[in-house]
Amino acid sequence: MVSMKMKTVLISVIVCGAAIFLQGCNPARQLERAKANPGAATRLNLSRSGLKVLPEEVRNLKNLEELILFKNRIDSLPPWIGELENLKKLVISSNRLRAIPPETGQLQNLEYLSLKFNEIDSLPPQIGLLSKLTYLDLQYNRLEKLPPEIGNLQNLEFIYLNQNQLYVLPPEIGKLENLRHLHIGRNFLSFLPYEIGQLRQLTELDIAGSGPLLDVPESIANLRNLDVIYIDQTTVLPYTIQMLRNRTRIVMRY
Repeated sequence: MVSMKMKTVLISVIVCGAAIFLQGCNPARQLERAKANPGAATRLNLSRSGLKVLPEEVRNLKNLEELILFKNRIDSLPPWIGELENLKKLVISSNRLRAIPPETGQLQNLEYLSLKFNEIDSLPPQIGLLSKLTYLDLQYNRLEKLPPEIGNLQNLEFIYLNQNQLYVLPPEIGKLENLRHLHIGRNFLSFLPYEIGQLRQLTELDIAGSGPLLDVPESIANLRNLDVIYIDQTTVLPYTIQMLRNRTRIVMRY
Protein backbone atom coordinates (compact mmCIF):
# COMPACT_ATOMS: atom_id res chain seq x y z
CA MET A 1 0.00 0.00 0.00
CA VAL A 2 1.37 3.45 -0.94
CA SER A 3 1.61 5.78 2.06
CA MET A 4 0.06 9.24 2.08
CA LYS A 5 3.55 10.76 2.22
CA MET A 6 4.61 8.77 -0.85
CA LYS A 7 1.45 9.85 -2.70
CA THR A 8 2.25 13.46 -1.89
CA VAL A 9 5.77 13.03 -3.25
CA LEU A 10 4.50 11.38 -6.42
CA ILE A 11 1.92 14.12 -6.99
CA SER A 12 4.59 16.76 -6.44
CA VAL A 13 6.87 15.11 -8.98
CA ILE A 14 4.07 14.89 -11.56
CA VAL A 15 3.03 18.52 -11.06
CA CYS A 16 6.62 19.70 -11.11
CA GLY A 17 7.29 17.69 -14.25
CA ALA A 18 4.29 19.26 -15.95
CA ALA A 19 5.47 22.71 -14.95
CA ILE A 20 8.98 22.02 -16.24
CA PHE A 21 7.57 20.77 -19.54
CA LEU A 22 5.37 23.83 -20.02
CA GLN A 23 8.22 26.20 -19.24
CA GLY A 24 10.71 24.39 -21.40
CA CYS A 25 12.82 22.73 -18.65
CA ASN A 26 14.42 26.04 -17.64
CA PRO A 27 14.83 28.25 -20.73
CA ALA A 28 18.32 29.45 -19.78
CA ARG A 29 19.53 25.87 -19.35
CA GLN A 30 17.97 24.87 -22.67
CA LEU A 31 19.82 27.65 -24.45
CA GLU A 32 23.12 26.70 -22.81
CA ARG A 33 22.70 23.09 -23.90
CA ALA A 34 21.86 24.19 -27.43
CA LYS A 35 24.94 26.42 -27.55
CA ALA A 36 27.12 23.53 -26.39
CA ASN A 37 25.90 21.28 -29.21
CA PRO A 38 24.18 23.46 -31.84
CA GLY A 39 23.97 20.72 -34.45
CA ALA A 40 21.86 18.52 -32.16
CA ALA A 41 19.35 21.19 -31.14
CA THR A 42 16.00 20.70 -32.89
CA ARG A 43 13.63 22.22 -30.29
CA LEU A 44 14.06 25.30 -28.15
CA ASN A 45 11.52 26.73 -25.71
CA LEU A 46 12.39 30.17 -24.34
CA SER A 47 8.91 31.02 -23.10
CA ARG A 48 8.48 33.37 -20.16
CA SER A 49 12.16 34.31 -20.17
CA GLY A 50 11.74 38.09 -20.09
CA LEU A 51 13.46 38.37 -23.46
CA LYS A 52 13.44 41.72 -25.24
CA VAL A 53 15.39 40.45 -28.25
CA LEU A 54 16.00 37.02 -29.75
CA PRO A 55 19.41 35.83 -28.48
CA GLU A 56 22.13 35.92 -31.15
CA GLU A 57 23.11 32.36 -30.23
CA VAL A 58 19.88 31.05 -31.74
CA ARG A 59 21.26 32.04 -35.15
CA ASN A 60 23.71 29.13 -35.03
CA LEU A 61 21.03 26.49 -34.45
CA LYS A 62 20.69 25.56 -38.11
CA ASN A 63 18.83 22.29 -37.42
CA LEU A 64 16.19 23.91 -35.23
CA GLU A 65 12.70 22.70 -36.13
CA GLU A 66 10.67 24.23 -33.30
CA LEU A 67 11.16 27.61 -31.64
CA ILE A 68 8.79 28.71 -28.87
CA LEU A 69 9.03 32.31 -27.62
CA PHE A 70 5.67 32.62 -25.86
CA LYS A 71 5.11 35.38 -23.30
CA ASN A 72 8.22 37.52 -23.65
CA ARG A 73 8.76 41.21 -24.44
CA ILE A 74 10.21 40.90 -27.92
CA ASP A 75 9.26 43.88 -30.13
CA SER A 76 11.11 42.87 -33.32
CA LEU A 77 12.73 39.89 -34.96
CA PRO A 78 16.23 40.04 -36.48
CA PRO A 79 16.62 39.54 -40.24
CA TRP A 80 18.68 36.42 -39.59
CA ILE A 81 15.49 34.62 -38.49
CA GLY A 82 15.29 33.62 -42.15
CA GLU A 83 18.49 31.58 -41.79
CA LEU A 84 16.70 28.98 -39.65
CA GLU A 85 15.69 27.10 -42.79
CA ASN A 86 14.66 23.87 -41.04
CA LEU A 87 12.14 25.57 -38.79
CA LYS A 88 8.70 23.93 -38.91
CA LYS A 89 7.02 25.56 -35.91
CA LEU A 90 7.42 29.15 -34.73
CA VAL A 91 5.44 30.53 -31.80
CA ILE A 92 5.90 34.20 -30.84
CA SER A 93 2.53 34.73 -29.17
CA SER A 94 2.06 37.29 -26.40
CA ASN A 95 5.00 39.53 -27.16
CA ARG A 96 5.26 43.12 -28.40
CA LEU A 97 5.93 42.57 -32.07
CA ARG A 98 4.98 45.47 -34.32
CA ALA A 99 6.11 43.93 -37.61
CA ILE A 100 7.43 40.75 -39.20
CA PRO A 101 10.68 41.00 -41.19
CA PRO A 102 10.54 40.11 -44.90
CA GLU A 103 13.19 37.46 -44.25
CA THR A 104 10.50 35.37 -42.55
CA GLY A 105 9.53 34.34 -46.07
CA GLN A 106 12.77 32.34 -46.28
CA LEU A 107 11.42 29.79 -43.80
CA GLN A 108 10.42 27.41 -46.57
CA ASN A 109 9.74 24.48 -44.22
CA LEU A 110 7.53 26.40 -41.79
CA GLU A 111 4.18 24.68 -41.18
CA TYR A 112 2.90 26.37 -38.00
CA LEU A 113 3.12 30.09 -37.22
CA SER A 114 1.49 31.70 -34.17
CA LEU A 115 1.73 35.49 -33.79
CA LYS A 116 -1.36 36.17 -31.71
CA PHE A 117 -1.46 38.81 -28.97
CA ASN A 118 1.06 41.21 -30.47
CA GLU A 119 0.89 44.69 -32.03
CA ILE A 120 1.39 43.80 -35.69
CA ASP A 121 -0.29 46.25 -38.09
CA SER A 122 0.82 44.76 -41.42
CA LEU A 123 2.31 41.66 -43.00
CA PRO A 124 5.13 41.67 -45.57
CA PRO A 125 4.34 40.33 -49.06
CA GLN A 126 6.94 37.63 -48.40
CA ILE A 127 4.43 35.89 -46.13
CA GLY A 128 3.17 34.34 -49.37
CA LEU A 129 6.44 32.42 -49.77
CA LEU A 130 5.66 30.10 -46.85
CA SER A 131 4.45 27.37 -49.18
CA LYS A 132 4.26 24.63 -46.52
CA LEU A 133 2.33 26.67 -43.96
CA THR A 134 -0.84 24.94 -42.73
CA TYR A 135 -1.62 26.96 -39.57
CA LEU A 136 -1.52 30.75 -39.17
CA ASP A 137 -2.73 32.50 -36.01
CA LEU A 138 -2.86 36.32 -36.09
CA GLN A 139 -5.57 36.94 -33.50
CA TYR A 140 -5.44 40.05 -31.31
CA ASN A 141 -3.20 42.24 -33.41
CA ARG A 142 -3.72 45.54 -35.26
CA LEU A 143 -3.96 44.36 -38.85
CA GLU A 144 -5.95 46.62 -41.15
CA LYS A 145 -5.53 44.56 -44.31
CA LEU A 146 -3.80 41.47 -45.66
CA PRO A 147 -1.36 41.43 -48.58
CA PRO A 148 -2.66 39.83 -51.80
CA GLU A 149 0.19 37.34 -51.50
CA ILE A 150 -1.74 35.62 -48.71
CA GLY A 151 -3.47 33.76 -51.53
CA ASN A 152 -0.24 31.94 -52.33
CA LEU A 153 -0.47 29.83 -49.17
CA GLN A 154 -1.89 26.86 -51.01
CA ASN A 155 -1.43 24.43 -48.10
CA LEU A 156 -3.01 26.66 -45.46
CA GLU A 157 -5.79 24.90 -43.54
CA PHE A 158 -6.35 27.16 -40.53
CA ILE A 159 -6.23 30.95 -40.36
CA TYR A 160 -7.31 32.97 -37.33
CA LEU A 161 -7.76 36.72 -37.78
CA ASN A 162 -10.14 37.53 -34.93
CA GLN A 163 -9.79 40.77 -33.00
CA ASN A 164 -7.91 42.88 -35.53
CA GLN A 165 -8.82 46.07 -37.37
CA LEU A 166 -9.43 44.57 -40.80
CA TYR A 167 -11.66 46.66 -43.04
CA VAL A 168 -11.29 44.54 -46.18
CA LEU A 169 -10.22 41.04 -47.25
CA PRO A 170 -8.30 40.63 -50.52
CA PRO A 171 -10.09 38.63 -53.24
CA GLU A 172 -6.98 36.44 -53.37
CA ILE A 173 -8.20 34.76 -50.19
CA GLY A 174 -10.34 32.64 -52.51
CA LYS A 175 -7.17 30.91 -53.73
CA LEU A 176 -6.69 29.12 -50.40
CA GLU A 177 -8.08 25.90 -51.81
CA ASN A 178 -7.20 23.76 -48.79
CA LEU A 179 -8.53 26.15 -46.15
CA ARG A 180 -10.79 24.46 -43.59
CA HIS A 181 -11.16 27.06 -40.81
CA LEU A 182 -11.53 30.80 -41.44
CA HIS A 183 -12.02 32.98 -38.36
CA ILE A 184 -12.43 36.71 -38.97
CA GLY A 185 -14.74 37.73 -36.14
CA ARG A 186 -14.39 41.06 -34.33
CA ASN A 187 -13.11 43.25 -37.17
CA PHE A 188 -14.43 46.19 -39.21
CA LEU A 189 -15.47 44.55 -42.47
CA SER A 190 -18.48 45.74 -44.45
CA PHE A 191 -18.52 42.84 -46.93
CA LEU A 192 -16.88 39.53 -47.76
CA PRO A 193 -15.33 39.13 -51.23
CA TYR A 194 -17.30 37.08 -53.74
CA GLU A 195 -14.24 34.83 -54.08
CA ILE A 196 -14.89 33.39 -50.64
CA GLY A 197 -17.21 30.98 -52.41
CA GLN A 198 -14.13 29.30 -53.90
CA LEU A 199 -13.09 27.88 -50.52
CA ARG A 200 -14.63 24.49 -51.25
CA GLN A 201 -12.86 22.71 -48.37
CA LEU A 202 -14.05 25.19 -45.73
CA THR A 203 -15.79 23.52 -42.78
CA GLU A 204 -15.87 26.36 -40.23
CA LEU A 205 -16.45 30.08 -40.82
CA ASP A 206 -16.57 32.64 -38.02
CA ILE A 207 -17.78 36.09 -39.08
CA ALA A 208 -19.52 37.09 -35.85
CA GLY A 209 -18.77 40.70 -35.05
CA SER A 210 -16.78 41.11 -38.28
CA GLY A 211 -18.53 44.41 -38.92
CA PRO A 212 -22.00 45.98 -38.61
CA LEU A 213 -24.37 44.80 -41.34
CA LEU A 214 -21.70 42.58 -42.84
CA ASP A 215 -22.74 41.69 -46.38
CA VAL A 216 -22.18 37.99 -47.19
CA PRO A 217 -22.05 37.18 -50.94
CA GLU A 218 -24.38 34.74 -52.67
CA SER A 219 -21.36 32.60 -53.53
CA ILE A 220 -21.42 31.24 -49.97
CA ALA A 221 -23.83 28.65 -51.34
CA ASN A 222 -20.83 27.00 -53.02
CA LEU A 223 -19.34 26.01 -49.65
CA ARG A 224 -20.87 22.54 -49.65
CA ASN A 225 -18.50 21.24 -46.93
CA LEU A 226 -19.34 24.02 -44.48
CA ASP A 227 -20.37 22.50 -41.13
CA VAL A 228 -20.87 25.67 -39.11
CA ILE A 229 -21.00 29.43 -39.61
CA TYR A 230 -20.91 31.84 -36.68
CA ILE A 231 -22.76 35.11 -37.21
CA ASP A 232 -24.20 37.95 -35.16
CA GLN A 233 -27.60 39.59 -35.25
CA THR A 234 -26.50 42.25 -37.76
CA THR A 235 -25.00 39.85 -40.33
CA VAL A 236 -26.75 40.10 -43.70
CA LEU A 237 -27.01 36.59 -45.16
CA PRO A 238 -28.04 36.08 -48.81
CA TYR A 239 -31.09 34.05 -49.79
CA THR A 240 -28.75 31.38 -51.18
CA ILE A 241 -27.88 30.37 -47.61
CA GLN A 242 -31.02 28.22 -47.83
CA MET A 243 -29.05 25.84 -50.05
CA LEU A 244 -26.80 24.98 -47.10
CA ARG A 245 -29.39 24.61 -44.35
CA ASN A 246 -29.53 20.80 -44.55
CA ARG A 247 -25.83 20.59 -43.74
CA THR A 248 -24.64 23.83 -42.18
CA ARG A 249 -25.38 24.98 -38.62
CA ILE A 250 -25.89 28.72 -38.28
CA VAL A 251 -24.84 29.78 -34.80
CA MET A 252 -25.71 33.21 -33.45
CA ARG A 253 -23.15 34.90 -31.23
CA TYR A 254 -23.99 37.96 -29.15
